[in-house]
Amino acid sequence: MSSVITAIITLIEQLLPAITSAGNATLIDSILQALVGMMPFIIQEVQSLAAPVKNIIAALSANPATTADQLAQLQALDTQVDAAFEAAAAQTDADGKTTPTA
Repeated sequence: MSSVITAIITLIEQLLPAITSAGNATLIDSILQALVGMMPFIIQEVQSLAAPVKNIIAALSANPATTADQLAQLQALDTQVDAAFEAAAAQTDADGKTTPTA
């Protein structure tokens, strides 16, 4: 599943430069809903997917076609990715080994 999610994230990143006009609010909404749907998997793979997902969030947030509602959802997703990354980092000890959870 990880390779599928990574491929989708990569594809979205490659499409971002083409999403520039105000008429792309529907496409932005589709990308946003895809990210929301993939969040459980993204969180499982947060260390490898955090940077590309945050890049997508930043690009969509800066896009003039992004609506206020979409911007609020993007900010919530950004917070969720940050929290998941911090939780994963907290489970890793100083030696770089993952601390098992209960």
